[in-house]
Amino acid sequence: MSLKYLLKSSKSIKLKLTILYSGLFLFSSLLLFAATYFSIASTLTRHDHEMLLTELRELAAEFTSGGLEAIERMLEVKRKFHRQHPFLVRVANTENRTVNIYLPAPWTEFNTNKLEEIVPAAQPQWLNLPAIGGSHYLDVTSLRLSNGYWLQVGMSSEERDKILHRLRSTFWIVLGPMVILGFICGWILAYNVLRPLRNLLFSVKSVQTGVMDASVPVRGVDDELDELAIHFNKMLDKIASVLQAMKDCVDNVAHDLRTPVTRLRNLAENALQTPHDAASQHVALASCAEESERINVMLNILLDISEAESGAMQLDYQNIEINRLVQDIVDAYNLIADEKSIQIKINGDCMLKATIDPNRMSQVLANLMDNAIKYTPVGGKVDVDYYIQNDRVVICIQDDGIGIDPEELPRIWDRLYRGRQSRSQRGLGLGLSQVKAIILAHQGSIHVASEFGKGSAFTISLPAAIWYLPSIR
Repeated sequence: MSLKYLLKSSKSIKLKLTILYSGLFLFSSLLLFAATYFSIASTLTRHDHEMLLTELRELAAEFTSGGLEAIERMLEVKRKFHRQHPFLVRVANTENRTVNIYLPAPWTEFNTNKLEEIVPAAQPQWLNLPAIGGSHYLDVTSLRLSNGYWLQVGMSSEERDKILHRLRSTFWIVLGPMVILGFICGWILAYNVLRPLRNLLFSVKSVQTGVMDASVPVRGVDDELDELAIHFNKMLDKIASVLQAMKDCVDNVAHDLRTPVTRLRNLAENALQTPHDAASQHVALASCAEESERINVMLNILLDISEAESGAMQLDYQNIEINRLVQDIVDAYNLIADEKSIQIKINGDCMLKATIDPNRMSQVLANLMDNAIKYTPVGGKVDVDYYIQNDRVVICIQDDGIGIDPEELPRIWDRLYRGRQSRSQRGLGLGLSQVKAIILAHQGSIHVASEFGKGSAFTISLPAAIWYLPSIR
């Protein structure tokens, strides 16, 4: 179990982020230490060099005032009274042979004879004389005197090296706690950064168990994780609405199929009870055929709606004259309209053409025309308008019928939904669902405006690939 946990933890994003942060923290600390270390080392070296130059100028001034004897007297004083920061002082002749030298007692590890092997340059420069068996060295600078002799002053880097050594030791002592602190800070940072992802993971697991309301909290900082949470919540809402629609559809199909299936069964049972009555069996078979056809129509419409909504509906696009398409539908319904003394009026300022599937669009217009006539009282009227608006073909079918109840208006596009006014009429409750699905498959849109008791207007808008010709009247 522990091995499995370790293997899982090693793949954790939180651990990887923690290690990454700790590595960056350690790298930054090393970089900061290196910059600080070299800055301090440079400052100490510059300070020592300034002290050496000051000492060199003092000795040169002594030479100017009293010659070599003055320098020797000064060196004698240095032998008797050690300074806090002693210096190497060497006087060499023109051939760089030592004439006089002052070397503090603790500096015996330096082989000053090597200074005779290095000819001083005419311009001031710094020489580094390493200690015998030691890690420090002697900084030496030179000055040529007026008589051609050389004056050299040096200082050991031992004190400077001790300070830098203590600095390095302190850093290595502090480095351990700094690494631990960096790891802890990285862990806290990774924990907080990944909190939205943990919430998302929790929601996904909840969805897997069937809980569809497990939305991800949005922190309100408007970053990428907030955007992810918002889109995930929208996806959950969409899935929930689709599942609810599927549930409603199944419930409605089951409810609507119950009656015809029950009737089919009753008709079959009645026919079986009268085996010698041919007329009764003929009537029963005819009724069974009618009910089965009704069920078949319902299932075909449901299949069409599903194909249209999923984008799988095959459309036979053609360049069709809208006025001819509308006229064909109106001609088909004129007889039914005449029975109710309903006047159908077509209004079109121009002949339009659109790239559509004529059969599918005929289904749409026929369905809307059928509803308009069905729910318009005797003596009413139906207007069919078509025109161009913003490079789109617009078709509007308006009636002065009973209208739609405002409470039912948002649900008229739902599958198998039948409003109170339509329940007394024969139908499946799939017409408007099919209409909307076909319009959307054509990349169009449809909306309804209705006033209860005064009528309804369904407006279709079809996009692009359209043009119009002057009206022929």
